[in-house]
Amino acid sequence: MSDRTVRLQSSPVKATKPPPNTRREMTSTHLPKGSLVPNPEFCQIFLNNHDDLEALSADAELLALALAFRDSTKTDYAMVEQLLNHMCRKIHGNYVFFLSIAPLTMLVIVENICPKVEPLAFRTNSRYTPAYHPNGIETGRPDLICALASIIAMLDLDSRKRMPWHLVLSAIEEKQASDSRAGAGQCGAYLACGNQSRPDLVGMYGLSVSPLGYQIQYSCSAGLTTSEEFDWGDVIGLLRPSKDPSITLASTDNIFRPPTWNIDVGNKIYNNCRVTFVGQPWTRMTWVVKSRGDEPKSPIMIKDTYRDARTRFKEGEMYEILHREGTVPGFAAVEREYEVEYAPGCPITVSINDCTRIKTRLIMQTCGRPLTKCKNIVDFFKGMYDILEAHRFMFSERKLLHRDISHGNIVVDAQDATGIVPFTGEKRPVYINEVLTGKARADPMARLIDMDNCANLDKSRVMAKGEDTDDKPLRYCTGTPKFISRSVTLGEILKNSEFVGMPALRPEIVEKYLQVYHDDTSEMRKFSDDDTTTHGGHLSKKLQKAYKDNNALRSAHYEHQPRHDAESVYWCIVVFVLLAKPLNNDEDNNIKGLCDIWSNIAEHEVGKIQDSRMSLLQMNYWPLCLHEDLSFIGPLMEDLSEQVGPEWALLTPAPKPLHLHEAMQRLILNHVHHWECQNLNVELDTVTPRSYPREERKQMAPGKHYPIHGQVLSGRKRANSTEREESGAKRQHRINTKALKGSTSSASVLPSLSLFPTRSDEKIPCSLELSSAMFDDSDVLEVNASARVLENSCNIDRRQPTVSELQRYADPKDLDPSWKEDTGISESLVISPKPTIRKRASNLSTANPKLPVIPEYAPGANHAKY
Repeated sequence: MSDRTVRLQSSPVKATKPPPNTRREMTSTHLPKGSLVPNPEFCQIFLNNHDDLEALSADAELLALALAFRDSTKTDYAMVEQLLNHMCRKIHGNYVFFLSIAPLTMLVIVENICPKVEPLAFRTNSRYTPAYHPNGIETGRPDLICALASIIAMLDLDSRKRMPWHLVLSAIEEKQASDSRAGAGQCGAYLACGNQSRPDLVGMYGLSVSPLGYQIQYSCSAGLTTSEEFDWGDVIGLLRPSKDPSITLASTDNIFRPPTWNIDVGNKIYNNCRVTFVGQPWTRMTWVVKSRGDEPKSPIMIKDTYRDARTRFKEGEMYEILHREGTVPGFAAVEREYEVEYAPGCPITVSINDCTRIKTRLIMQTCGRPLTKCKNIVDFFKGMYDILEAHRFMFSERKLLHRDISHGNIVVDAQDATGIVPFTGEKRPVYINEVLTGKARADPMARLIDMDNCANLDKSRVMAKGEDTDDKPLRYCTGTPKFISRSVTLGEILKNSEFVGMPALRPEIVEKYLQVYHDDTSEMRKFSDDDTTTHGGHLSKKLQKAYKDNNALRSAHYEHQPRHDAESVYWCIVVFVLLAKPLNNDEDNNIKGLCDIWSNIAEHEVGKIQDSRMSLLQMNYWPLCLHEDLSFIGPLMEDLSEQVGPEWALLTPAPKPLHLHEAMQRLILNHVHHWECQNLNVELDTVTPRSYPREERKQMAPGKHYPIHGQVLSGRKRANSTEREESGAKRQHRINTKALKGSTSSASVLPSLSLFPTRSDEKIPCSLELSSAMFDDSDVLEVNASARVLENSCNIDRRQPTVSELQRYADPKDLDPSWKEDTGISESLVISPKPTIRKRASNLSTANPKLPVIPEYAPGANHAKY
């Protein structure tokens, strides 16, 4: 029976659900399992011992403050702030500030425990959400935050009083005695946001306090761990988040604006790098930036990953194999990969429980635009042909299997840096434009990136020391759920047995096809079925009978095959064409067809008994689900579905490994050739996709702008946040005023539901997981700007609001066509052609021996202690 547990050489499946959009979501559903269980060894593993701790704990004033908080009966942020800042003064010494035209400076008057470190300070923050989370999360308010004392002082000069996430060093959550158990979970969610926003910190500490006691937490890519609850009379330890010395915050005139980062890669420092992607906390937490160097035509993307020490295949090694004869067209160009060190010979390593992660950096010399930026439907299908061709090259020439083809791992309009090593091999991939036009060495229309889950199938390679030769990585589930193949999702052989033959090429392009692929070794370019075969085989009644009621046998015989990656390309096509919308054409008479089938994709989860996407493969009404202008691609979708649907493992003899690639490429080539001959093409809207009314998840409070990882969600305006901050008298006055108008509730004074749809009626665009794709800066701006065009979410049968209603109920900013939110988006991307009610969009085993935990790092770094 197939072993589905995580073993040393496995690669995990990506998260099935969209990432958490709010702090509350993360607290309730996304905290690592067991992370809130008290760890009795926390102090010995995660805290530093210091000779002066005994003197600190004996400080009379400190003890008095602690006991006073213990005896308190209500929430008192000021008391906690006073307690923690008193500790800081004892540790760092008393300090004074000098404000002048020059940047704020600080003098340490008294040197005590930690004289070489810039002092820290704590500040009450319960009314403000920290700003500039890289994924756009705009909810959650840590009760107190910790930052450098100089920054805390500068915060008083900022009119908004909002501390950016990239300046936060720690988060503190205060609870009353009655709900003290909820504090650790809430604090853990804040630490996750801190991990994502502080690439220069390896981990972050947090504190949950109540009159009953306090708990210390540590969060990093390896997970989250929580201490036992300490009494306020106990010694208060020193906390120190370790830093990555190679990453520093870029200098700026305004530290409270979105951050850019300086990255030292050893032989060069890339300045002012802009974040384009950040992964989820407590995983490998991929972090991708684009360099803003002096050479704009030489793009550099830097990808940092906390790689699991148990991972069998390293991404950099896969690229080395792939590009051993120079940079292969169709993939990202790579300079090098290395382990990030905090000192010579000492890689940055984090360990929690049985998980150990090593920080790894990949420097790429390619950037591109997301697949959703394809400008027309013909170019899209050309790109899909080329992705299949690139994958064929990986498998046939390099014995590599990608195992994670998805929208996020495909880019278009890619650019390479100058000076990359050209491909010198004899068997260069041949892409579709070379077949159609005869132009030699034509560039690919799309590129396949991200080798995180790639597997090396070369049995002749030298095995690494300690590598388990009996492990079979092709039997593990890995990939992105929306695009993962059905067999990989279930981890077993399927039962589908409705086979179709290998499609034939159009007579007018057969000769071109055979000519450009004359040296192909897959034995598939010239293949054709006879009258009795399908893809060269026959249905085996013996296998069909053996598999029918034997799940264990189907699971035992399953392993990841090249055809499963080809099926992932099919699901990429399905998602794209269903949401594709022609440019300048918002009228959509087939929206009902989309609504009927979209939930089958959106609700697909890995681990369920049945794959909800199965029904799409038997669908024979594709033109009714696509936009009317794209109905001509319906026959191609039906043909592709027929090829992808069957379980080809039921044939005897088994088809060649690349048979499904061949079938899909022939179908695409036939139709693209026909469309070009007929001048049949449709320009696409690359900003706003078709919308669908069903939500993929419960919506929470909204964020301010589009998240950079591509998760698109919507939510209500934060009207209640105003009510929470009002005084009692002011709130009562507002309620009385509404009552005079004939209403006693804030809800009843709103227009009828025929004008303002409820949250369940809102239409939101597709939620696509974009991994570390190398996007241009302009793409990020376009994605952010897309939130502005999600205004048309009311059903078409609802009446439009009158001008007087808009003026009465809408935000004045929404009625001003010249208004533009200060997000760095160019004016040309701000769309407000008519008065609309603004809707905001948001996103939000067997273990190796533990590697050594990072010791104290170089003096002069910004340590966080309390």
